Amino acid sequence: MITNLTRGRSLGLIMLMLIGSFALAGQTWYLVSMSPNDETVTLKNFDGFSAYAWLSPLFLVCLAAMGTSAISTAATRKASLLVGALGAISLTLLSALSISRQDLSGVSKELETATGIAATHGISGLDIVTEPIASLSIVMFGALGLVFVLAVFASRHWKVKVAKSTRQAGRPTKDSISLWDEQR
Repeated sequence: MITNLTRGRSLGLIMLMLIGSFALAGQTWYLVSMSPNDETVTLKNFDGFSAYAWLSPLFLVCLAAMGTSAISTAATRKASLLVGALGAISLTLLSALSISRQDLSGVSKELETATGIAATHGISGLDIVTEPIASLSIVMFGALGLVFVLAVFASRHWKVKVAKSTRQAGRPTKDSISLWDEQR
């Protein structure tokens, strides 16, 4: 299977996974609601990018790694793919940890604005619902890391394109006068 991952297929798959990851991170991950007077009111919803400020930089690391591996060769390409793999694995682990704890500390100011209660006074009675798209994002981030790792191993089988010479070897070049004489 690894030998079937050519350079184009590997980088194309990484790009598709990155686009999918970007799209999933932009979807609603959390719904925050309160139930005053026995009536549920949704106060705020948060996507992955607004809930966790570290998502964007890690995505950029993965994107930069994919881009540099597309234009580099040998050891540089492997190092670039390894950096991408580390970025994607970090993304997966941090997301899984934060989502499992429903850590919304990065958006506490927005929660204070939505509820009108300062976090220091203790916001109670809030219901935080984690949307299934958040779990799907973790799976997608893990798959991105796996594709980066597979690309590291597959890259040793990638063929190096050799630039063809435009001049044919073995044939002497003729000047324009000799060519004109031959045509007569």
